[in-house]
Amino acid sequence: MRNVGLLGGSFDPVHAGHLALAQTALTTFALDEVRFMPCSQQALKAQHPIPAKDRCALLRLALASNAHFTLDCREIFRGGTTYTLHTLTELRREEPQTRFWFIMGMDSVRSFPKWYQPEALLDCCEFIVFDRPGVEPPETCFSPRLLAHHLTGPLVDLSSTTIREAVAKHQPIRYAMGDLEARYLRDHHLYL
Repeated sequence: MRNVGLLGGSFDPVHAGHLALAQTALTTFALDEVRFMPCSQQALKAQHPIPAKDRCALLRLALASNAHFTLDCREIFRGGTTYTLHTLTELRREEPQTRFWFIMGMDSVRSFPKWYQPEALLDCCEFIVFDRPGVEPPETCFSPRLLAHHLTGPLVDLSSTTIREAVAKHQPIRYAMGDLEARYLRDHHLYL
């Protein structure tokens, strides 16, 4: 049986924190692969500042150097609002011999009760939860199964919002993301 981590999100843009979390999950849980799955439109977030094609292009650049990181753009191609349950149901149908691990931050645990059919999600996969700087675990958790695989590091105090704001102000973003991705942002005049 293969063990595959799923890291979803808007990746607007992908940054070093995403890669560090994926690598930690890969190593800690002996995953065979971590799939980065950019969404078309998250149900609980506003529209994205840049088009999906640019988010996918940035991810391709960021993931190219790690053979265990792959890109799955099915949610982009599906379009519309993205629901994790639909994606997991599809993946389980396509790969019945794969055990899926959904990787998320503590902020997502706090909002989990608002997700589409959260009870059904618990039966679709295992959850790997990372602490996020400044985000405390909820006093009462939707389900103890959400925190069964709780990791405290690496605590990377970096966000896509911070990168977007730095680019808009012409501030350096070196080390927040790879040089190729930063060049892509500049060459395509993104976030300006």
